[in-house]
Amino acid sequence: MTLPNPVRLRLTWSQRRAFVLMVLGFQVVVWGDALLNDGRLGGGGRTALAGLGLMVMAAATWWIGTSLTRRGLVVHAVPTLTIPWDEVHEIEVEDQLGIKTVVVHHGTAVLRRTRLSAPTTGPLGRDADFQEKVRVLRTYWAAHRAQHAA
Repeated sequence: MTLPNPVRLRLTWSQRRAFVLMVLGFQVVVWGDALLNDGRLGGGGRTALAGLGLMVMAAATWWIGTSLTRRGLVVHAVPTLTIPWDEVHEIEVEDQLGIKTVVVHHGTAVLRRTRLSAPTTGPLGRDADFQEKVRVLRTYWAAHRAQHAA
């Protein structure tokens, strides 16, 4: 079986939309207050700078996710974590309060649990392809752990 390399699993637009739109709305209100109302409601340089920081965070939601490579599973977070396929013991789906996330059990001497930021699905951020993404993740793991074992 040939699998594409790498495979990137990201948050969907519907999962990022609320945060991104709130940040954009915040910036509109801050700049509108600063330019049209002389900052009487608190809109000014410091508030705009805080908004700029939020804009960077909103843009970073596009980067957050998981990549599947030949070497291992790469968790795109701060800091980035690479988990070699031969250290992965289990990939499970946890359901807490209706939010499903993927948890990877890995390690050599000490077993660790890493909750992936993507794929995920829940009431406020549905991912219609969640089950398919989990299937691809498990298929990729099975194919690559077999290569490393051989």
